[in-house]
Amino acid sequence: MGSVELEIEQAAVDTWPAATVERVDGWLLRHCEQLNRKRSNSALPPEVVADPAAAVERVESFYAARSIAPIVQVSPLDQHAELDAFLAGRGYRAIAPTVAMFADCAWIEPGTSAESFEVRLESSPRPSWLVATEAVGGTPEPSLDRVPQPVRFAIARYDGVPVGVGMFAVSAGWCGIYGMATHPGWRRLGIASTVLRAGARWASTAGATRLFLQVEADNPGARRCYETLGFEPSHSYHYRVL
Repeated sequence: MGSVELEIEQAAVDTWPAATVERVDGWLLRHCEQLNRKRSNSALPPEVVADPAAAVERVESFYAARSIAPIVQVSPLDQHAELDAFLAGRGYRAIAPTVAMFADCAWIEPGTSAESFEVRLESSPRPSWLVATEAVGGTPEPSLDRVPQPVRFAIARYDGVPVGVGMFAVSAGWCGIYGMATHPGWRRLGIASTVLRAGARWASTAGATRLFLQVEADNPGARRCYETLGFEPSHSYHYRVL
């Protein structure tokens, strides 16, 4: 795994934590009842998987003890072809193909396309942010107070009405961007880029020099938006679930 891919995956682990984390032979085994994300409830393989059969048996034992289906985050996908094929042969289906993208904080210049939108950054997932997330069509995750500081929860408003949200969490020089959502009636008006700029400016003051995010492969519109802001692909991955 290249240095950027490795740093991104480590920063993602740090900024989106699981309640239970076990390291076994380089694998990261994660489980979290409070955060309903595959990332918090999946096994992340090491750079090299010498014996997929033995490794997957340990993964399955970990999740069987917690009475949930085992999930493996096959990342980066292009370096784990053997593991991916083994999982497919064992009956694991592939879901949620995703592209990880990154950018340098240097692109964060004041935007001009959405100056009429106000962006507020909150230090915790207050009820106002949870309500705003639902108002724009997003799904707020429970127990986001588990995300370690420094973190900010962004709300974009127009005339006091929520039109967009996002979350920014910093670790080891990286800022993870999560939960980006724009109200369907306000898309393609620069709201997402305004939220990203506000979050990135804050991230640079919190010690981050680079940003990363994950966008699902079946969302080309979001990927184009991020590319216009300077993001480029780092690696791809998907999950395999039994």
